[in-house]
Parts: sequence; C-alpha cells; structure tokens
Amino acid sequence: MAHFTHEKPKLTEGGERIYKDQEERLDHLKAGKARLLEELSKIESAMADPVQERRESLYTASHISVLPNETLSTLFHEFQSATRATGKPMLPQAEIILSHVCSHWRALVLSLPTMWCVFHRDGKVQDGMRLGLDSKTEARLAAYLDRSGQHPFDFWVEFAFTGPKSQQPLSAPLLTIIRPHLHRFRVFHLLSGAQQLPEEFREMLAMASVPLLEVCAICPDLQISDAECLNSSGTEVDVFQGGAPSLKYLLLDETSLFVIQPPLFQTVVDLRIERRQVASPAYIPNTVLAELFALPNLQTLSLFCDLFDIQVAGGGAVPGKPILARNLKHIRTAGTYLTVYLYSHVLAPSLESIALGRLTGDSGGEIGEMFPHVLERIPNHTAFPSLRIVALTGAWIGYENDLQALQIIMSATPNVEELIFWRGPAYTKPNGIFRTLLGANNWGPSFWAKIKKATLSMPFSDPTEIGYYHQFIQAKPDLEVLRVPPGCLQLTAFTEGVPSHIHVQAIEESERPLPLCWVPGPEGMDTGEEDPFVRDCRIFS
Repeated sequence: MAHFTHEKPKLTEGGERIYKDQEERLDHLKAGKARLLEELSKIESAMADPVQERRESLYTASHISVLPNETLSTLFHEFQSATRATGKPMLPQAEIILSHVCSHWRALVLSLPTMWCVFHRDGKVQDGMRLGLDSKTEARLAAYLDRSGQHPFDFWVEFAFTGPKSQQPLSAPLLTIIRPHLHRFRVFHLLSGAQQLPEEFREMLAMASVPLLEVCAICPDLQISDAECLNSSGTEVDVFQGGAPSLKYLLLDETSLFVIQPPLFQTVVDLRIERRQVASPAYIPNTVLAELFALPNLQTLSLFCDLFDIQVAGGGAVPGKPILARNLKHIRTAGTYLTVYLYSHVLAPSLESIALGRLTGDSGGEIGEMFPHVLERIPNHTAFPSLRIVALTGAWIGYENDLQALQIIMSATPNVEELIFWRGPAYTKPNGIFRTLLGANNWGPSFWAKIKKATLSMPFSDPTEIGYYHQFIQAKPDLEVLRVPPGCLQLTAFTEGVPSHIHVQAIEESERPLPLCWVPGPEGMDTGEEDPFVRDCRIFS
C-alpha cells in the first residue's frame, strides 16, 4: 500500500502552477466558510431574542398567564408529583422543564424551595454504558441543595459500574456537597454498586445527626474479607451515632452490617436485608437475626438470599427461648433454614402474611443429613394465630425435605385464608408441591382447608396441568375466589371444571404479585431496582 506524506513532492513547472492554483482556491473557500460560520453565529444569536420574545408573548396570551402565583405553584407541584408516580422521574425532570418555559415561570419555580427537595439519579443505562457520577451531576445536586433552602431533602443516588471495581472510589466532591445538609435529609438512598467506600465517607456519617431521616438505604455491595467478618459481630454502630430518631425504613445488603454498620434503631418499621449483586462469603451472626425479630416497632421484614450463619448447613447459635415479634405483620424469607428458624423460634401474634421463597434442601450430604433434626424444632402450637395469607414464590424445587417442611408449616398455620402460588422455572416440581397442598402425601391431611381466595400461576397447556387446578378446587370447600392466568379462562377444559359459586378472575400484570412488595416511587420509598422476590412471579400464557 502506498504511503503518502504531508511533504510536497518536487513538481514540474506545469504541476507547480496547478498546485499554486489549487492552494489559492482552497484559501478562498476556507475564507468563505469562515464568513458563513460567522454569519450563522450572528443569525443564531439574533434568533434567540425573537424566540424568547415569542415564548413570552404566547405565555402572555394564554389563559394560564392570568392565574395567580399561588395557583400556578399548586399546578407545578401536582405536575411534578404526577411525573414521579412510577418511581422513575422523566428526564429532564419536571422542575427543569417548568423553569425553562418563560422568564416568569422560571422566576416562580426558582422561588419555590419545595420544587427542589427531591434529587434523583438512578445510574440508568445509556448507549450501553452505565453512567458514572460526573461533574454536571454534582453541580446539579449542589443547585438542588441550594434552591431547597432548609426544607427536608430526599437524596436518591445509585452509582453504577463504570470500570474495574478497584478503580471506583466514592466521589469525594459528592461528600463535600452533602455534608453540610445531612441534618435535613429525609431520605438517604445510596446504592453504591461495588464502589470503594473511602474513610472520609464513614467519618462523615459516623457522628452525623440526622433528626429528619425516615428512609435510609446504604448498600455497598462489596466483597467482604474474612478479617472484616471476624472483626465485626454485625451489631456495632458505626454511622449516625449522632442520632436518627425518625428512621422508619431501612434497606441494607449483607455487607452493610460489616462495612457501614448502620444502627438497628428501635424506631424501624420496615426492614430489608437483601443480597443485591455480589455473592459475598460473609454470613451475619444469628444473634443479629434474633435482634431483628425483637425490634419493638418492626412491622415488615424482608430477608433475601443466604445471609445468616444458620443458612450454612444449619450452623450458628439458636436462641434458648422464643423471640417475641409483637408488631410484625408481614415477612418474606428465602431459604429453608431461615424459614424453619422463623417457625421454630419466633412468636408473632400480629403476623398477617408470609412469603416463602426458595425453600430448598439438598437431597443428600451435610444439609440432607441434619434436615430432619431441624424440622423437629418447629413446635406443635400455632405461633402465628393471625396469619391469613401465605405466598409461595417461584424458586421452589420440590425435594422430599421441602415437602415435609411445607407440611409441617401448614400444620402450624391452620387459619390461612389466602394462598398465592407462583410456579417457578422449568426445574421446579409442581406435582409434589401440589400433592402436599392437597394433603395427598403420606404426612397427613391438608391443614389449609379454610382457604377462601387463591392465586395460582401455573402452566395449563395439557389436561394434566389443568387437572392441578381442578384438584385444588375440589380440596378447598370454602374457596370463593380463584385467580388464574388469563389464558386459562379461554379453555373450555378449565372452565367446565369450575363450580358456579367460585368467582374466577384473571391475574393482572398491574397488580401486586405478593402481599408484601415495595412499589417504586416517593410514596413507596424505593427506587426502580427490581424486587428480588418478585423476579420469578411469572404469569403463564
């Protein structure tokens, strides 16, 4: 391939004349281009004033222009609330749009501190790249904090993977920006996505006083070393030592208790400890689990994935006496041992619903050998007299140990009136599970004979699968409402087997799949991150 350089080769007399002519033409064209660009710049600058003038005149001519500022302020706030209803604010945000309509609206929006009290940055994917926190975002945060005055502030930030984990320290400018305003934070929601947590971050939060803080989510999602596990019991208080008397909602991952160590305040009402992304080797001591159940104001508790020592082949210490969870109303657990722990050691007189996910036991080995002993821990009395709703989520396998555990759990909760069953992926075994629900196994009758409402999401492509639905109906004499996949209602083979007194409904995508699941948004106190318990709640078609 020929190689061309920028040096002019030696030319003949005629070639030199042509070359000089080309140079003059290029210079002339470049000069013309420069003049055109200058003229275009002048035109664009001149257009700015008429555009703004037209915008102002259109606003003046509109009916909205005569509305008093108080009415406009109300409309602005309503518009802003509507755009946040899904938990995913539109981009640009409502307050940004409103502040760029006209000079009058901008002045009004900037004069309303309550329009700038929610900062939301979700690390969404754009052009295949996860967004990092850049200087523009930091400047926007600083502007929001300044414009919101002294009003309570909601801080929602999700960092993202933008490179190797070792190169992802938490932004130092971010810490500098938020430090003077922590005292007025109502929401501190920081999902850091395996970012490094510098010592300044811990120092900033260590003695922070957050009297207005109601919602707190700190999920470092880090790999935890054995040394960090050994040096922490999971209960030391490291952050918010200055006090958080208003804290109600707390979302953590398992690494939070080792790295950030937020306090388990007595005021907490909703608590979630859920593994998010990284499979950490850390297991929280069982003593922490006992402390969680004993929190006096705790009403909802969600524990997802293998988090506690008891889930390592049933290891770790167990309490010597029952734990009273006086106000606990809703709980979600994932894992056989965690579920057995709940039924064996916790008294929850106010418990209304429970969602059980991934109730599995290995068919052999260490777990299988000790499982019968673990089942014996479940008492023969009703520990949850108010329990009315049970949901079984999609990760059930159907080993014999699972079914025996389910049978014992059913016998301990005879007053259940609503069952929600989401069949899981292809490797699940619904036949054995259904035989247990119907009392068709050798461990005794079904103890859930009082069920009045059932949601069953299972395949229905052949007579055997449709037969599961019919068997369930026949085994539940008090059944009044049955919710099934919409496709079921189109099959005569299904509808002919349903008694006329049962009201059959289609499961809707818009409905909450579980009795306890958090809806994203300001009122739901959550981001748009997927709820791990809802992940396998699939409506068959």
